[in-house]
Amino acid sequence: MRGNSGHKSALASSRLKVGTAIREKRVAAGISLTELAKRIGVALSTMSKIENGKLSTSFERLESIGRALDADLAEFLGERGIPLPAASPLSFGMRRSVSQPGEGTLIDGGGYLEWYLASDLLNKRFQPIIAEILLEDIADYGPFTQHSGEEFNYVLEGEIEFHTEIYAPVRLKAGSSIYFDGEMKHAHVRVGKAPCRVLGILCPRAELANGEVRERNSLRVVDADDSGAIDASAADGKGKAR
Repeated sequence: MRGNSGHKSALASSRLKVGTAIREKRVAAGISLTELAKRIGVALSTMSKIENGKLSTSFERLESIGRALDADLAEFLGERGIPLPAASPLSFGMRRSVSQPGEGTLIDGGGYLEWYLASDLLNKRFQPIIAEILLEDIADYGPFTQHSGEEFNYVLEGEIEFHTEIYAPVRLKAGSSIYFDGEMKHAHVRVGKAPCRVLGILCPRAELANGEVRERNSLRVVDADDSGAIDASAADGKGKAR
């Protein structure tokens, strides 16, 4: 049971809003639908469904579309798009975005329902998300998730089992957290039937002015008992798995 039947109207509205924003940005950039589909590696029919609000898309696919169109993620998710102010003593650090309970752009992420918060702010350094974990069996997840940058998860409610392509699964109850590299393939499933919600902070990998990507050592830190964690000294390449 996907558990999203109570959100059908909001999901339909969100799909249409996101799809329309993608199409408008693509047309403004002078890029054909066929070319955009080719750039992000999906079928033309899939890209058409996304633009027409017939298909939800994941964070990693939105990120790919943003790179292909040279667009900020918030341009697809937000209502107003408040830009980062020009640096000056009077303007630095004056933005804010308030999200009340139930607000945020709702995306059907497959195994998750995801509320993208602060989606009215452009050029954010990270993307906050509240995710409701829907799946209980990792066999139902499909291909693991993978995206650029780093991610922090804090379990708000329930219990999750966190899987990666490298480490043994770890269970995290409410109050536990995990920080990991998004490039490492990963997946979340809930433990049991109780509702399960997670706060996610997604930080895309920063690009340098010359277009090169800043390298980071792969490091996972878990705020819970975890026999598969890497010692913190791995940050300098000397750590060993415990």
